[in-house]
Order: sequence, then structure tokens, then C-alpha cells
Amino acid sequence: MILDLRLAGAAVSAWAAAWLVSGAPDWSTVSQLVLWPAGAALATLALLPRRSGGSSLTRIALAQVALCCAGAALVAAAVAVAAPARLPDVVRDAAARHAVVTATLTVLSSPVETASFGGGSQVGSSRVRFRGSLTELAAPGQGGRSVAVAVPVVVFAEAPAGPAFRIGTVIRLPARVRQTEPGDSAAALVFGRDPPETVADPPWWLAWANDLRTRFADASARLPGDGGDLLPGLAIGDTGAVGPALDGAMKTSSLIRPH
Repeated sequence: MILDLRLAGAAVSAWAAAWLVSGAPDWSTVSQLVLWPAGAALATLALLPRRSGGSSLTRIALAQVALCCAGAALVAAAVAVAAPARLPDVVRDAAARHAVVTATLTVLSSPVETASFGGGSQVGSSRVRFRGSLTELAAPGQGGRSVAVAVPVVVFAEAPAGPAFRIGTVIRLPARVRQTEPGDSAAALVFGRDPPETVADPPWWLAWANDLRTRFADASARLPGDGGDLLPGLAIGDTGAVGPALDGAMKTSSLIRPH
């Protein structure tokens, strides 16, 4: 079996560009201004007739470098297009002004208890952390008008009085927004100020999966030792059964990342 590595350089260049530009989105436009012309010039040199000079190996090398430039430029272009939608101006402005906004979100992960406190109305109340998608934002100065957005966020909010939020639940709450570092999987952190209000239950195509997850977590809880607490987290991403002691031990052993 012979490995074909002709596209290996382009793949590595694309991955490297993704790593660099996602951490510094402002560089995406400048990178394109350099990479596209460089790739075009190198491709032109590689395609010149053989009589113009240069060995075959040189022409192949030029073509490979041109392909690397094109791959990196495509990644930079994708980041440049996606960056404004990932953190719209209305969210960026609310984060810069530390304004209290009304956020409408869709829950995307199982809530877990957290010690983080985001300035809720009840000091010392139980709080949860979960990932979500910010879908609407009403900020001061907009006359109560909500702006539709699609921003990946991590939410810190008061735990509901009833059953925990399930994946797919739509909630609304007054909150402050904080921008994360570029390259983070979440574009912003949302710190709830008051208890969330449930706007809509999960749709049917998610409700059945939530029931299945609940039954799996209940069955795992009957297993002996730490395995029963860890299994839901490993299988379905539900770390609600992992207590502070086990969480600390896992982080000390570097088996999970600190939040």
C-alpha cells in the first residue's frame, strides 16, 4: 500500500491557518490579502511552459506551495465570513457596556451545578451551568425590540424550582453578557440575574431522546462506586452526578479539563 501525501501539505496548512486565525479573527482579512496573490503567483510559475526554465521538481514544489496558500486562504475566508455572525454587534455592545439584557436561549447541554456566581437576585441560591444557543437579545436602547441572533454561549443561571432544564428547552432570563477569548468554543458567557422563564418545551424529536437520557442516567446511578457517577458523563455528556470530590480528583489527574 502506497500512501499518497500530495495533499498533506495543504491539509497541514489549512489546519495551521484555522488554529491561528480562529484565535485572532482580525487577521483573517489581512491573511487573505497575502495568501491569495501568493498562491496565484506560485501557480502561474508552476504552469509556465517547460521551456521557460525550471526543473520538474521545482514546478511540483511551486504547485504544492500554491495549494498550501489556497487552503490557508480558504480557511481565512471562512473565518472572516463567520466571525460577524458568531458575535454580532448587538451582543458585543451589550458585553462592552455590561448592560442587563433580556436573553432568549435554547438549552444545548444538561445543566450541572456550579459554584460560579453571576450576580443573581438570590445570593447563595443554587446555580447551574449549561451550554446554549442565544437566539434573541433585547438590550436597553432598543425600545424592547428583540434582535434575532445565533450565538454559542455558556449560561450560568439559577436552578429552576421544578425539574431541570432539558436539551431543547427554550428559556428567557434577564442577564449580563461577557465576551470570551477568541477561539473559545463559546462566543460569550451569559450570567442570569433572575430565575429563568421557560418559553417552550423541547420539540418532539428531542423530547424522546431526553427521556432516554434520563432513563440511562437513572440506571447508571444504581451502579456501585464512582463508575456509576462517571458513566453518564462519558456516554451522554451528563456530569450532574459527579460530585465536587470526584470532580477535583478528575481534574488533578488531568482526566478532564477545568471549567
